[in-house]
Amino acid sequence: MGNMQFIDCISAWTGKNIVNISIGLVLMLVLLTNFRHARYNHPEGVIEWDVKSYYAWLPAVFIYNDLSLEFRSTNIDKFGDLIWPIETPTGRHAIITTMAMSALYSPFFAVAHTVARFTRWEADGYSRPYRFSLTFAALFYLWAGLLFLRSVLRRYFGEYIIAATIIAVALGTNLFYYSTYEAAMTHVYNFSLIAAFIWLTIRFYDRPSLRAIVPAGLLAGLIALIRPVNIIVLLIFFLWDIRSLKDMKERLFFFTRRYHWVLLMALCFILVWVPQFIYWHWVSGKIFYFTYGEEGGRFFFNNPQIFNILFSIKKGWLVYTPIMLFSLAGIIVLLAKRTGPGPAILVFMILNIYVLSSWWNWWYGGGFGLRSFVDSYALLAIPLAAFIEAAVRRGRSIRVPVAGILALLLFYNLFQTRQYVNNAIHWWWMNPEAYRETFLKLRPTERYWSLITFPDHELARQGIYREVRQEPKEHAPGEWRRSPSDGELIMWIESRLEDRGPATDSLSDGHGREISGTAAQSNKQAVIMFETKGREHYEKLWAVEIITDEISRNPQMVDYIKNKALKNKVPFDTMLIRDAEWIYENQR
Repeated sequence: MGNMQFIDCISAWTGKNIVNISIGLVLMLVLLTNFRHARYNHPEGVIEWDVKSYYAWLPAVFIYNDLSLEFRSTNIDKFGDLIWPIETPTGRHAIITTMAMSALYSPFFAVAHTVARFTRWEADGYSRPYRFSLTFAALFYLWAGLLFLRSVLRRYFGEYIIAATIIAVALGTNLFYYSTYEAAMTHVYNFSLIAAFIWLTIRFYDRPSLRAIVPAGLLAGLIALIRPVNIIVLLIFFLWDIRSLKDMKERLFFFTRRYHWVLLMALCFILVWVPQFIYWHWVSGKIFYFTYGEEGGRFFFNNPQIFNILFSIKKGWLVYTPIMLFSLAGIIVLLAKRTGPGPAILVFMILNIYVLSSWWNWWYGGGFGLRSFVDSYALLAIPLAAFIEAAVRRGRSIRVPVAGILALLLFYNLFQTRQYVNNAIHWWWMNPEAYRETFLKLRPTERYWSLITFPDHELARQGIYREVRQEPKEHAPGEWRRSPSDGELIMWIESRLEDRGPATDSLSDGHGREISGTAAQSNKQAVIMFETKGREHYEKLWAVEIITDEISRNPQMVDYIKNKALKNKVPFDTMLIRDAEWIYENQR
């Protein structure tokens, strides 16, 4: 009897806390994944690609007191590849992204800077404490977003449906990848902010007041400042719970009578942008400055790539995040019930798909799946929960198969995440042949690398989308991923001492003395060098040389690195080596 009471108590506690348990499970898995990949241990493992620009505001303002970025020019060897400015029409150098992400990073940056100042780490804004703080800042925002999402879903659903939905959204989509491997990107942050915005919207319509509309305006401004296309979240606010033309007329009448509320909300929205306007005017002479225009970015609203962005093998959202098919089906469920926010979500998604698919780079650069959709997952969680609830109510014959498919898709997403990390899914885009070659394989095959195609970026800037196939390579594709034997490395050292390649500049005897040509021909000397600096050192040099050779045989990559070197004002060979080293550290 005692055991039965204990089991009943555990069951009751679990049922009461099932949502918190699901959130805790998600956070624990994200935490463990972050410690497992430990990208913060690598110099370019966290502050990379777009994050370099999102983050650059913090060291520029709080460490170097120099938004003109002159400190970069005076120490180009250190900062050349850490900060990627653009040149404005006035000749100034500017950070291409807005300052919004740095505002969200700032509390964690402050902690990291304090730690760096009182430890052995350099307090330069880029050492390990800063990378560590950015990784785990995303965990905080994910937690906050899930808490807001929990509050939103409780408006419409029971605890078990909410728990299943949170697990599905957090682990069954690419939100998981952008909470872990690329945690410093914008997506988990906007997921959290949009979840909070939906919660504020619901609160406003529960008790309409100026006090409720002010934070909604400020938050909408911040969401749009991070990614301007997300300004369409305002549709959610104004269309929430409208289910008929009558509701629309009443809503219009409501805001017409309270037009000063709308004006105040707009003022709050703009207020968030004021510091950015001041900066843009200072660097360009324009209050609103489209920085991406300097890079050739534009929208092709007359040529939206709707099929590609949703269904293409190249990067289609529903191909690489198939669990979201249930969410889209859930919109139909919401519309059929004639309750809740179904119409608002439908309008938002139609416009969101159209706008996102009209951007010249519809695949949104390197990334796992269509990362631009991650921002809206808090909103899409509502129809996903509606679909799950409808399946549960249909009885066991429907509930069990749907639960099985959802579980399968969740584990498939985690499997695909590992594939992507291992390069079995390409970061730019795939094609049917390459997709079939690595389907259900954790690692890429040698044949896979010969099948990969790349987007032609120059044509894409004109709204023309074509593939470019890689040139044949002298080395076996991906050869640098294997571990050579000690004998191979010693023979490689011998050959490079006679004909020093760009990746072997650090070949020496271990005491800073370069080996002479005559001595280098000796196998004994090569063995001494190998034993002095160790296998890890020379294995990296060996791999980097192969990577640079592979890159050099790919015209598309050569053009990309030439442009990157020009933008950073460093020699092409230097940039080539830096990129090759990054590939070795992060993609092996």
